[in-house]
Amino acid sequence: SVVVTPTAFGILLQFPLGSQAGMFRQLLRLFRKESVDQGETTPGQREAEPLSSETGRRKSFWGRLGFGRKASSQNVISKQEECLKELEELKFEIQKCQFERDELYQILDLYIYDEWDHRLHVELPVLQSEHEMRMMAMQMMTNSISDAMERYKELIQVNSSYRIRHSQLLREKTQLKNNIQILLNEKSELLVEQTELPASSVEAKRLCEEAGMNIYDPRAKQQQV
Repeated sequence: SVVVTPTAFGILLQFPLGSQAGMFRQLLRLFRKESVDQGETTPGQREAEPLSSETGRRKSFWGRLGFGRKASSQNVISKQEECLKELEELKFEIQKCQFERDELYQILDLYIYDEWDHRLHVELPVLQSEHEMRMMAMQMMTNSISDAMERYKELIQVNSSYRIRHSQLLREKTQLKNNIQILLNEKSELLVEQTELPASSVEAKRLCEEAGMNIYDPRAKQQQV
């Protein structure tokens, strides 16, 4: 079985449908790179390289002489069959990934379109009605604020008239206090005069009696004569 690495899978998803040749070329590059990375030798392997090179030269020598050609051809055929098998499996995996990708795209498109349709047909009217209600509430609030301002101006005028009237009443109160004080003073004077009246009335009565006696005395003298 062939395991598709995340890097290869990401590269496969970048290609659209119908571009299998480009994908295969890219996969071959990746496989060559992986084979080169896996072919890096360690220090112990580098020491064994002369022996392997010598053995290779010997095999190539005997191969030129006709020995080992049959085995090498069979190995090449088996490798080709293995590569073809891996290629078929890769094709199957690629097609499977493409189908899954297309299915995901369809689901995503349906979800997006359904979501927008739902918003346009359901949420948009609700939002519009809420907007209209808020605008009406704002208009009512503006009207109430205007009415409150007019009422405030009227109250300011009434308050000003009350202040003027209050000032007038204070002046009248002060004038009344002065008048009351004058009347109290006059009352005190009248009380003093009233206490003096009995003595003066007695004196006036005495004087009147004396005057009456003086008037009657000459008449009596005339009668006697």
